[in-house]
Amino acid sequence: MVKIKSLSDQVYDYIINQIKTGKLAYGAKVNENKLIEELNISRTPIREALIQLASDNVLDNISRKGFFVKSYSDEEVNEIYSVVGILDSNAIKLAIPHLKSAHLKMMRFEVEKMAIAIKEKNYEMYTLSQEEFHSIYLEQCHNSYLIALVKDIWKKSLRTTYYSLDQEELFKTLASVNEEHLIIIDLIEKKDIEGAGDFVYKHWSEHLI
Repeated sequence: MVKIKSLSDQVYDYIINQIKTGKLAYGAKVNENKLIEELNISRTPIREALIQLASDNVLDNISRKGFFVKSYSDEEVNEIYSVVGILDSNAIKLAIPHLKSAHLKMMRFEVEKMAIAIKEKNYEMYTLSQEEFHSIYLEQCHNSYLIALVKDIWKKSLRTTYYSLDQEELFKTLASVNEEHLIIIDLIEKKDIEGAGDFVYKHWSEHLI
């Protein structure tokens, strides 16, 4: 049975998406009145979502000032990427024996979507497809704790896709990253467990700030 999300859960996901896609910058104040207008709902579920996001360490709740997107220094972002790289490397090594042709087909589909997103300069589309690409093999690692840990880091660190205000530099870099996604698929097809693990770690670490 599909669980229907509450309004506050939907607001929670909406704000997460706004941060992931760069529409809400790190350190930016979350405008409650703007959310009310954009989502056409009352203040109560919005406040509930903001409080939960603060509890989950996604937002900072500053007394008498409001809610702000948690800021990360370049050093902190690099540390997060390094941890994700280690965990994701382990995940793909565990997943390879369980990955079927259908999984690889889905991964190729996400690569194609990312290529379209790059061409159209659609960062949001790229971000969502990038996470889906990595989620396909993550879900097949058969380690529920590892899956939960990676997804929790994705949620709390939020922007797991390279970002730059320079649009030309941004999409040039993303095009290079997407080429690496094809290499990952090739290593999976070859059943090169160690090679895939090493490359995935490199894939994350080479795009540090």
